[in-house]
Amino acid sequence: MANRSALPQAGGPVAAPPLALPALHFAAALLWLAVATALLPAAMAPLVRGLVFDPAVLAMVHAIMLGTMGTAIFGTLLQFVPAGLGVPLRSVRLGYWGFVLQQVGVAALLAGFWWWRGSLQGIGWLFMFAAVGAHSRNTLRARRHSVNGRMVGTYVTIAHSALGVGLFIAAARIGETMGWWHVDRLYLLAAHAVMGAVGFGTLSAIGVGSRMLPTFLAAPGDDRRWLVAHLWITTTGLILFAVGAVFTQTVVMRVGAIALLVGGALTATLLGRWFFRRQRALDPALWYVASASTALVASVGMAVVVFVTDAHALQHWAALLVALFFGWLTTLVVGVTGKILPHVTFVRLAPQRPHLRALGTPTALLHPGLLYAGVTGFSAGWVLLATGVWAQQALITNIGIATWSLGTLATLLNYTRLFVNCLPTTTPVPPASGS
Repeated sequence: MANRSALPQAGGPVAAPPLALPALHFAAALLWLAVATALLPAAMAPLVRGLVFDPAVLAMVHAIMLGTMGTAIFGTLLQFVPAGLGVPLRSVRLGYWGFVLQQVGVAALLAGFWWWRGSLQGIGWLFMFAAVGAHSRNTLRARRHSVNGRMVGTYVTIAHSALGVGLFIAAARIGETMGWWHVDRLYLLAAHAVMGAVGFGTLSAIGVGSRMLPTFLAAPGDDRRWLVAHLWITTTGLILFAVGAVFTQTVVMRVGAIALLVGGALTATLLGRWFFRRQRALDPALWYVASASTALVASVGMAVVVFVTDAHALQHWAALLVALFFGWLTTLVVGVTGKILPHVTFVRLAPQRPHLRALGTPTALLHPGLLYAGVTGFSAGWVLLATGVWAQQALITNIGIATWSLGTLATLLNYTRLFVNCLPTTTPVPPASGS
């Protein structure tokens, strides 16, 4: 019998993909988290001085966004679309190809930014474009074929479209690096960042999260009207902001920014509705989701300040993006990984491995102390990083780097523990207590 996931079902039963497919994505996302954390000292030093276009800054941002967040989102979708929406993947092999293309693309982009080689950036762009095409072909069928998950499918489709727009904006900037044409780098960078953080990251998180998070929190309820309003107001804002940036129309950009601020408030409202309805105490992994939600609320507040004061203050923009990338999206991704990966691993491997069955529950695969250490490091880390960048205080930023690094270390140790626990063993395993 094919393995099934216990994620919320929206269609008929569909065989889940092999464990290796989502597991590879989550493992790579964690490795990119380590890379991004290692790049923080080199990236934050120029960022505090206002050098937002420094090669180290761009390398670090793409490591955390495309490496950590992007890989984790695609891994989640490859598991969630068949298991949660009841729509089979078009091809498991295509899923592996998408994974390989994405990892090569991210690596080439990082090398291109670090050594400032336009050719490497272009190669990375081509691989990323191919990877997005492969993942889109595999998962975007959900909007048409899911029985009760078309809203989620629409979210995912628009999120992928935003990523595609972000890629084309990136192509314009890479072309300038290679001397092919001239563009307004500041406006395009703003649109590129918004398409990644809000368009791809946040829409994917809320779309898939609208099914996952209420299940994790035991928070039943009808959010359809809120989701429809959030999706279309945010999408309108993204379109206006991108069009204004491409054609250097600041009025259009500001109208788009207003719509995005309303969308941000609706994002916070949806998260609040799920948490206030919960009928279950927060487990360690869900504390990451709570922390990420707090960061989202703080990011909306920071965005309001940027909008009403000086929209050209690069330090404030940089601090806002730190809050979005690290506090909101990365912390959320790590929390959701802590819910999905142990469950899927336990369900697939426990029937063949008695020592896993002896653990009794998937949550035992991750150490709660390390989970709490990780969320504490991430929560304090992003606050210090964003504060230091906003105030241009290197000392605060350096403390933030150290704190975030401790959170990353705890996270990597925990998933190394999970991997070791899942290795086959021939040692006799005592029965679980109470059995």
